[in-house]
Amino acid sequence: MTIKSLILITLIATTSFATEQTQDTQEKAKTETKAPKGIFYGTILSIDNAMGYKYLKVKEDDKELWVAIANAPVKVGEKIGYDKQTIMKNFKSKSLKKEFKEIIFASDVYLPEKSAAPVTDLKDMLGLSAPKVTTEIAPKKELEKPAKPFVKKELYTVAEVFMWKNELKDQVVSVKGEVLKVSKQIMKLDWVHIEDGTGDENKRTDDLVFTVKNMSFKAGDKVVATGKLIRDKDFGYGYFYNVIMQESSFKAQ
Repeated sequence: MTIKSLILITLIATTSFATEQTQDTQEKAKTETKAPKGIFYGTILSIDNAMGYKYLKVKEDDKELWVAIANAPVKVGEKIGYDKQTIMKNFKSKSLKKEFKEIIFASDVYLPEKSAAPVTDLKDMLGLSAPKVTTEIAPKKELEKPAKPFVKKELYTVAEVFMWKNELKDQVVSVKGEVLKVSKQIMKLDWVHIEDGTGDENKRTDDLVFTVKNMSFKAGDKVVATGKLIRDKDFGYGYFYNVIMQESSFKAQ
């Protein structure tokens, strides 16, 4: 079965990006009669799970390397294919409490033994195009009360956005902070992680995600990020955002 998965980079931090020219690795894929151009193959040695992602230690020919992918159904011992268009140096994962000297964040992932043809879009992979099955809806929980009374502000902190998410729902909100990471062209959007030193990492309220068609800033840049606050956004396949900022724009501080 061949699965093409595009990564939602909701929770992986990065300090720098590097682009490596891809090559044709047809001869390396024993389970593929025709390997896609720019796809490399390796055998999974170990798997670390973190925040909807899988960090894979793979053996490619005679070398070992790390590859991060979306939460696809992979197992140790399987041979997978992946692109190398996004390579990050000296990357620190807060969730895993581990630093990677070099790690590949793959946009295209192939599992040759499990599918006959690649899925061509993340929406297909996540089942977003399929009809939804109607089920009984559980009673809604009582809205969580914020730690502080809501105050209308021109600029909010990341922690305040999460704290006042109910009051700010469907409103255009601005945050001043630092670009933590940019994941390019996932579902035709750039996914931008903003932090400002506020929030609680354990509660996942220290990293606010914005989506935009084209992000001109890079990791480490200081920006004012503005977007429409959307609550409980479910992309399917386990990808759920309690808070996400959409229709976003950015300007330098």
